[in-house]
Amino acid sequence: KMVEQKRYALFLATLDSEFVKKTYGGYHNVFVETFGDEGEHWDSFRVVEGEFPEEKDLEKYDGFVISGSSHDSFENDPWILRLCEIVKKLDEMKKKVLGICFGHQIIARVRGGTVGRARKGPELKLADITIVKDAITPGSYFGNEIPDSLAIIKLHQDEVLVLPETAKVLAYSDKYEVEMFTIEDHFFCIQGHPEYNRDILFEIVDRVLRLGYITQEMADSAKATLENRGADRKLLETICKNFLKGRQKKNKKRFALFLATCDSEFVKKAYGGYFNVFVSAFGEEGEQWDLFRVVDGDFPDEKDLDSYDGFIISGSPHDAFADADWIVKLCSLCQKLDEMEKKVLGICFGHQIITRVKGGKIGRARQGPDMGLRTITIAKDNEKLGLYFGDEVPASLAIVKCHQDEVLELPDSATVLASSEVCQVEMFSIGDHLLCIQGHPEYNKEILFEIVDRVLNMKLMEQEFADKAKSTMESAEPDKDLWQKLCKNFLKGQI
Repeated sequence: KMVEQKRYALFLATLDSEFVKKTYGGYHNVFVETFGDEGEHWDSFRVVEGEFPEEKDLEKYDGFVISGSSHDSFENDPWILRLCEIVKKLDEMKKKVLGICFGHQIIARVRGGTVGRARKGPELKLADITIVKDAITPGSYFGNEIPDSLAIIKLHQDEVLVLPETAKVLAYSDKYEVEMFTIEDHFFCIQGHPEYNRDILFEIVDRVLRLGYITQEMADSAKATLENRGADRKLLETICKNFLKGRQKKNKKRFALFLATCDSEFVKKAYGGYFNVFVSAFGEEGEQWDLFRVVDGDFPDEKDLDSYDGFIISGSPHDAFADADWIVKLCSLCQKLDEMEKKVLGICFGHQIITRVKGGKIGRARQGPDMGLRTITIAKDNEKLGLYFGDEVPASLAIVKCHQDEVLELPDSATVLASSEVCQVEMFSIGDHLLCIQGHPEYNKEILFEIVDRVLNMKLMEQEFADKAKSTMESAEPDKDLWQKLCKNFLKGQI
């Protein structure tokens, strides 16, 4: 199999000095030497001179680097405004962009932050920046050993004054609050210069001294910081390369089950609780599954939601349209997960809760309660189902049903994926992140029979209804393997 050559673009926001031209052949080579790997293709665009790629060509690049500059990132020169437009486009495309010094500030500007003159004055030296270890996941761009601090060459007179809302600070110093930040997985910004070495800094110091921009004392002070030690170039290079090239050690996938029902004695004895029923149906080796008994008011902290790859909301004997405190809180949490576009699989009560959150209508089932094995009709020619099921989408599926409520009106943004004679909405999706099923893909014959017997003993149903429910499973079984395939492919993004 032929591996496609990786392609990167460097946006040069500075001119080559004579020294850099003579020693390295230009800044292009300095960057490629630092961040490039054998077999890659690197293109340079001298944005400072108005040279930009065509928008139609942006897609072909795997990543972008925006260099430092002697210009101010808050100015409105035509080339700076054009660069901001391109960065906005790259943001929409979720393209990897490494912003260095001026580039770090440009990204902050584009994402709604504020940049301006450094409050504590310019900086020209080797400096230590403190890493916010709690903000970094082990195994991410930094690897498993996250350092307490990094030495990096600094050369700037501006800084990020106000961080964009969605940004996360990864490093700071005693002089600047924002030395390094990320936005989602596609922007990585550094105030210092990971690509600079001692010779480059010394030549810049001598040049700005000759131009009268700094005093001899400032020049000597800058050079003195590199007398006995150097920048952590190797580690900085590794971090930047890992970001640009997506070399992030994949942490184990993590899922959360929102259990909206109590464990029956039978389920506890036979399976150790409903949690094990769900993990057995949808879990895989090496994953982490956490249980939150939402029916008892047990919820995750909002700050922890991002650490999960997906969520399941279980069925419940409670009504999804009720306003018990825990139900209202669950709705609020689902709204947050929807905004985050987190994968959520809603089952029975969960299917109805998502409907409610997204503006649909739920209530008592129009044709009365449904309990037993039912065959539901799968929507034809639905592209999404083709992705979830693979090559062959079944025309119908058998599933265990156990509910007295249903979706009466679908949310505007929903797509029906399955229906039946007794229930118009058996399954639906919203975007790529919400999948809702009225039946129970996790149930088997034994679980259904025990529920039927329990509800009968509580005199909540007639003997005839109980017998009919059980009779549906006399000679048939649910299509458990296909349901598992569908739910797993949805939850784990295996599409």
